[in-house]
Amino acid sequence: MSEGTHWLIQQGASLVTGPKDIAEQLGSGLQWLSVSENTTISASEAEVELPFADVLANVGDEVTPVDVVAERAGQPVPEVVIKLLDLELAGWIAAVPGGYVRIRRACHVRRTHVFV
Repeated sequence: MSEGTHWLIQQGASLVTGPKDIAEQLGSGLQWLSVSENTTISASEAEVELPFADVLANVGDEVTPVDVVAERAGQPVPEVVIKLLDLELAGWIAAVPGGYVRIRRACHVRRTHVFV
């Protein structure tokens, strides 16, 4: 049992009980990055290119089943499933029981190919 801890100590590990211990170990190795005032660190949602707007436009704030999204978008279900997964991984929608819901505000997206 103690072989693992002995090995760690032999490799140079040290006891850390809080953030102060880490700062002391790093010493002067910590340096702040200089950032000019003109540097953009993150873009606002309005500046982010919207992935698969045609599919996202058909997912609302209410639970929308995959087949309904596919029908509204006028695309085959397998293609829509791939796009929905990409949108979910990007944080635009969430998978919930019964389908998907939009979780980011994307009010600039128009509904496209909506069949009435």
